[in-house]
Amino acid sequence: MRQRWLLIFILLGVALLLTVSVFYTLEKEKPVELPKLTDLEANRIISIHIERKDAQPISLLKKQPDIWQMTMPYHLPGNHIRINRLLKMLSARQYKPLEMAELNLAELKLDEPLATVKFNQLTVAFGDRSPINNGQRYMLIKQKVYLLADTAYQSLNDNALAFVSLSPLGNNPKITALKMPGYSMVLKEGQWHFTSTTLSSDEIDTSQDALNTFIDNWQRLQAFSVEAYTEGSDETSIQGEIDISLLDQAQTLHLTIMSTQQTFVLGRNEKGVQYQLPISQADKLLHLPTKSQAEKN
Repeated sequence: MRQRWLLIFILLGVALLLTVSVFYTLEKEKPVELPKLTDLEANRIISIHIERKDAQPISLLKKQPDIWQMTMPYHLPGNHIRINRLLKMLSARQYKPLEMAELNLAELKLDEPLATVKFNQLTVAFGDRSPINNGQRYMLIKQKVYLLADTAYQSLNDNALAFVSLSPLGNNPKITALKMPGYSMVLKEGQWHFTSTTLSSDEIDTSQDALNTFIDNWQRLQAFSVEAYTEGSDETSIQGEIDISLLDQAQTLHLTIMSTQQTFVLGRNEKGVQYQLPISQADKLLHLPTKSQAEKN
């Protein structure tokens, strides 16, 4: 009986030793997590300035949490998704620190960087791609050189308009008045008031539900790209004009209908941009439903 208990204790001891040995080996082989690339928190960044060789500089200013404004080269709401993607670089942990004593900054193109990004007062410089570490690029931060994934630099090479909001009305717009070709709508005491000299209320569905849906289509509007205003786009090519008043904005937003064929294009000539939209959006944004359509629904 004693021998049986002794054998059990020996087996339990062996099992415990094996467990400890496996745990120790796994912990030893576990890669050490690097600290964040910088000690800057993304939510504390209020200004970003981008300098690129042979391209326009870009300046961005945070007005509210997740609400950015481009101040150069365009004065337009910023694309917060694109900007947040750039900010993630600050807290990256997948990088390789390099020994400065062994490096020649000129060879890495860090003496005259290909691009720099200034987050508040911290400047991040981008140099050449690594010939050995595929998909990584040399970066200089506070006199230290790192190898980091090339994704951040690739986004910096995009046109400045890639950092502009895809919403023609800006971020979180609240419409208070809308003037379309042939009719207009004004919000008074929480109710939409519709007026037209060409459309009959007997034909058009002017119920509050219909008007709210129509306005919501505009407030949710997102382009698939923003481009520079086409040279030669003059009054002869404009198919209509739209004026939109927004809550807390003194100036009326003016849009021109530049195309409703193949692609729906809205332009802002004074800002030098035009928004490319799916053609399927044209009818929802330009025409109220008829009463016959409302009855079918």
